[in-house]
Amino acid sequence: MSNKIILMALLLFSLNSQAELVPVENFAAKSDFISMKISPDGKHMAFTYEQDSSINLGVMDMKTKEGIYSFEMGDNREVAFFYWGNNKRLIIQSQRITGWLDGAPKYPELFSADYNGKNRQMLWDFQRSFVSAVSLLENDKDHVLVSKHHYSDNFSAKLQRLNINNGKMLFVADSPKITGGLDSRILYIAVDSDENPRFALEYDPVVAENFEDDMTYLHIKNKNGNWQILELDVQHDKQPTINGLGFNKDNSKFYFTSNHDLDHNGNTGLFVLDYKDNSISKLFRHEDVNIGSALFGRDNQVIGVSYEAGYPGYYYIDDKGNTEDITLHKQLRATFKGQEIVISSYTKNRKMATLMAYSDKNPGTHYLYDLKNQKIEFLSNSKTGIDSKQMAAVEPFTLQARDGLKMYGQMTLPPGKELKDLPLVIFPHGGPYGAIDRWGWNARAQLLASRGYLVIQLNYRGSGGYGEDFQEAGYGEWGTTMQDDLTDATLWAVNKGYADKDRLCIHGVSYGGYAALNAVVREPDLYKCSIPDAGLYEIELQWDKADSFKGRPKAKENYKKQSFGSTDKAVLDARSPALHVDKIKAALLLVHGTEDVRVPIDNAYFLEKQLQKAGKSYEKIYREDGHGFQKVPYRVELYNKMLAFLDEHIGDKAQVSE
Repeated sequence: MSNKIILMALLLFSLNSQAELVPVENFAAKSDFISMKISPDGKHMAFTYEQDSSINLGVMDMKTKEGIYSFEMGDNREVAFFYWGNNKRLIIQSQRITGWLDGAPKYPELFSADYNGKNRQMLWDFQRSFVSAVSLLENDKDHVLVSKHHYSDNFSAKLQRLNINNGKMLFVADSPKITGGLDSRILYIAVDSDENPRFALEYDPVVAENFEDDMTYLHIKNKNGNWQILELDVQHDKQPTINGLGFNKDNSKFYFTSNHDLDHNGNTGLFVLDYKDNSISKLFRHEDVNIGSALFGRDNQVIGVSYEAGYPGYYYIDDKGNTEDITLHKQLRATFKGQEIVISSYTKNRKMATLMAYSDKNPGTHYLYDLKNQKIEFLSNSKTGIDSKQMAAVEPFTLQARDGLKMYGQMTLPPGKELKDLPLVIFPHGGPYGAIDRWGWNARAQLLASRGYLVIQLNYRGSGGYGEDFQEAGYGEWGTTMQDDLTDATLWAVNKGYADKDRLCIHGVSYGGYAALNAVVREPDLYKCSIPDAGLYEIELQWDKADSFKGRPKAKENYKKQSFGSTDKAVLDARSPALHVDKIKAALLLVHGTEDVRVPIDNAYFLEKQLQKAGKSYEKIYREDGHGFQKVPYRVELYNKMLAFLDEHIGDKAQVSE
């Protein structure tokens, strides 16, 4: 079958009428379309789509709506991201396909090619260094600006003009000098709309392999065109969090997020650096949550920021040159009521744009927006097998842990069911530190809700997005207070009358898999069943065999101390649920990938032996896959097995047997 026919079949696929019960295969399927970007001249559309368990890149003619070319990435490789370098040429980064959240090497490669697949050129192979995009240099058709991070420079950023036709690099001699010690490096350099470097962040791990003494320096370009250190008035005794966002329209201001102004290591606010006098002012901070991503206008200026305290929210920056773009963003939000909007690309003349709308019920819908005529054209759903009308609503909530800590979470509500005495699945995220569950469409939560289960995802202490204090509240609490937070969420749902106290289960992946097993050890009478997926169950075994700290023994010991409060064997053994399976009363379904390098399957093998010694029964599903099943057939098999398992222990079959 030709590339053109394949692309057209995908592009023209539309939702057919479906049975009331959405098939498991539809939830297990990967996204049909992930990202769409229009060429600068508006004549072509490049898009990523998933087929045969890999992410591919296609190109469509915007006039005929016919597919032109589908790029091959090579055996076991897929597209990581792409850009239009000019009207004709695409910049594409490919990578090795690994398991979901896996730590296996991805071996990225950066190459360019014409939109019809011709004149393919390797740009960078990432063997001993990496590059990241700084600016696409809209008015230079042959180059993009990148920061190069080479191992010989301790991966410190240096600006380079990269020729997208032949891969040649030209060094840009305009980077700040390193201030810190031998291990210090420039992480990030920002340029204004005239491509002038004017803001940079330097990171210095003062004592290697120690997480507590790191330093951050802020470099800015002064009026004389020279780099200088800008001292922040830090109000607490730890290094502040700083993240650069971008400039305003006339390049007189730079926006960044930070927590330097607080008397504790709390959540980030939005700040502006005014280059007229190098003054810094706070513009906005939510009382609980960090600033999220920046909103950009048509000239790539920062017009606002997002944040998420339950539902997504926005703060718009009242600055000259922003009014039209802010109005546009508000109008689009009003047009797609109840959904969020992401503008992914513009044509060079800013008359056309691609955008995606998404929500808790909609995994994503792509559109072409004609700004001149105010017309919106449907392009495709991200997941063509999902009808948002059949999906479950996701409702945010807050609760207080037993020690008074405020926590956020979300409930995925079974469609057509009263929120009363429902079978409940607690679904903790992995990580654990810095990870977060956000409002939106989640395949597993939606699958379970479609079968009548209430699903709760709690951002327990240690999660990201709520400030450093909230994350650090989880340090040393792996398996103890962090676990109690999940228990408190379970009991909260029962006490509210939402969940049936006799029909409770817990399921998670990675750290969530650990929490799922530890829950039925720590609270043996609370849960009827547990489905740990890719979990770590014996602490010392995990970090002796995992890829996380290979060749870095000090980092491994520091991480264990940070997570468990001690590296003492008695402490680690007490937090290893596989060593306490004699307490388990709940039914178990073990899930693991045999190729998992982040959490090796040795964890599951060890757990099995311990269960057998204790005379405990269990079910299992192991497949040749990575950290979280990546292959769609395995996902389908897993989801069906999970549903049968849940049905038996907390679903309709369980009710019949009682």
